[in-house]
This record gives sequence, structure tokens and C-alpha cells, in this order.
Amino acid sequence: MVVYSYLIEHDLGLAPNPFGRYCTLAVCKPKIRASSKLKLGDWVVGTGSKALEVSSGRINLRNKLIYAMRVTERISFEHYWTEQRFQYKKPVINGTLVMMFGDNFYHKDENGNWIQENSAHSNLDGSCNPKHLETDIRGENVLISEHFYYFGDRAPTIPNELIEICHSGIGEKKFENEQIGNDFINWVTTNFKTGIHGDPLNWQNCL
Repeated sequence: MVVYSYLIEHDLGLAPNPFGRYCTLAVCKPKIRASSKLKLGDWVVGTGSKALEVSSGRINLRNKLIYAMRVTERISFEHYWTEQRFQYKKPVINGTLVMMFGDNFYHKDENGNWIQENSAHSNLDGSCNPKHLETDIRGENVLISEHFYYFGDRAPTIPNELIEICHSGIGEKKFENEQIGNDFINWVTTNFKTGIHGDPLNWQNCL
């Protein structure tokens, strides 16, 4: 088992998108999503950061667990777009916050060109944002979990003895068959129920 840990800068219910039966990571973190070494059963963990404190207007978010997901599927953008199970994750910009931040918005046209549907990663007028497009599709895959813990604004503090799990910079931290990773996952699975425990931290800025 491998644990991939990274710092979350914005928590809008987009990356990850924890709603419904599945927690999905379809945008951002392209290196993790594209990794050929990532296997089903590996974990992806997002923790708080100084940037998240600034963007959400909250304090003391560093060393907080925003979410943890065990990867149970990995599929292509095209599969994600057409698969019936994930139609509810297509964004509806004038809908509820859950609908607005749907992450299922990439697919190709008949000529093989990428389409970015109107979404949280588009420009304000709904047109394609090339910077987001380039970053997101570089990830190649969508990571899916049916076994996840999403805390958002109710994020628990990670115990001092497990604080090493938190990354401290850009990119991600990888724990490959290391005791600290096993101990961290054991702490999460022993102390919390799966599913959604709170709302995304940045939602208060959207109301």
C-alpha cells in the first residue's frame, strides 16, 4: 500500500469531489492521477495548508486532515464522461453548490479535441480556460473511491506522532510500504466513519 499526501490550497468540493456514493479526483494533482505506479488500494490524502487558511478565512488548518480516499477505480476522462454512474457529477453552474462544483466536465469532440464544459475551471464567461485544461488533462485519469473520509470544515487534527504524513511544499509526499503510512491509515479507519463529515471550507465564500 502506498499513501500519497499533499497540501490543499482550496476546498470547494471540486478536488476532491466527495458527493454522492463516490469521492472523485478528476482535476488538479496531475502527477498523482497519471502515475503508473499508483495501484488500486493505494490512498490519496489531502491536508490543510497556509494557502487554505488564506483562501477560506480560517485559521489553524495546517496539520488538519481534509480528506483521505482509498483508490478503488481509475478510469479515463472519456469513460468518466459517458459512464452512467457519474452523470450527477457533471456541473450545473446555476444549480446548488454541490451541482456547481461537479468535476465531470472533460471529454473529446469527434475530431479528438478536448472540450472543457462550463465549470468551476472555466473562465467566468463559461469559455475554456486553457491553463486549467492543460493541467487537468495531463493527469490522464480520474481517481474514484467508494471508501473515503471527507471532513472539510470539520477537519480533525492529525496526532503529533503521525504529523510526518503532512507534506510541507509543492507536489506530493509518497509513503511506500512505510510504517508511518500504515499507522496513519489505521488511525483514520479506526477513529472515523466513512463518508462526508463536513462542508467544503471555501463554501462560505460562495454564499
